[in-house]
Amino acid sequence: MNGVSGYVGLLLILAIAATGGAIAIYASRSREKSNFRQAPGSRILLSIGEQFAPSDRFVGFVHEESGASIVIMELAASAFGKMQKLGDAAETFAAQGVSGVMQLMLPNRHGDYIYLRGEQNTPLVEYAKYILIFRTHDLTGMVTANIPRAALTSGILTGAEIEKILSSATAGPPKAPEGQELFALSYLGPFEEDQSLLGTTKGYRLKSAVPDELGWEFQPVFLVAPSLTRAPIPNLGLFAERNFESIDQLRDKNLETTHNIEVAGLPAIEALGHGLDIRSGSATLVYQLVVEARHGGYFRILGMAPNSARERFLPEFRRMAQSFRPTP
Repeated sequence: MNGVSGYVGLLLILAIAATGGAIAIYASRSREKSNFRQAPGSRILLSIGEQFAPSDRFVGFVHEESGASIVIMELAASAFGKMQKLGDAAETFAAQGVSGVMQLMLPNRHGDYIYLRGEQNTPLVEYAKYILIFRTHDLTGMVTANIPRAALTSGILTGAEIEKILSSATAGPPKAPEGQELFALSYLGPFEEDQSLLGTTKGYRLKSAVPDELGWEFQPVFLVAPSLTRAPIPNLGLFAERNFESIDQLRDKNLETTHNIEVAGLPAIEALGHGLDIRSGSATLVYQLVVEARHGGYFRILGMAPNSARERFLPEFRRMAQSFRPTP
């Protein structure tokens, strides 16, 4: 888990895991006329029907009936060159639990783009993933559709629909964000927020170098991610355990303890464990807190550090997690 790739990998894990929810059997669906729409806080326009609603938990859209989500990210135009290597990076995707990745042509899409398809198994749901990465003169856009297999099997959504949405992606002027942030941390300790990240998932890194970090295989990281939907979690404890096991960047994971606690007056499950980094083999401390949200869904908090620095960072992770407050 070295450098930027490991950090982005953790963000992908959180984003993927956050899409989990119960999937119903679908008997019927409504078709609505598509039109270009823009998610709050994003420049990217999509031709997407009204059955997809702007998310209040991330930059993008949700299909509440099926639990499908379309997540939008914007990067510098120069990032496209690095992204071109993704189609051949099977190990990178496998580390995130994404299998069967193929680089394909996207119907009716022109210009500089990369289109990938794959499969993702999360603790609760099997997803088909559709990923478009495209470049304009001043940005690189990434649109990821996470579609439950059950929605495709039942016909509530189709692959052709999703490809049509992705093919329409273009950049427009920014649209002002609506509402307020979903959460706040009143204590950051030695960490500071990484302002380069977009969306509702927030990452925190060490403020400055410390003398003993030269012996570490990777830098400690702390992340907070809201769920993509407000689907209720029937068994928070079991869900927390499954999310711990879903950290695909670690092997030989060992869940040491779990505790029922309260954070900001909300039920939460604290999990503590360790594992080995899948790339370097280094022993890694894992601190996870899953907090039940007031109106459905959850917040997942994850801290990871070299196990050799456990005594130093575990108290910090716990204090940061205890300072968590949902803001709505």
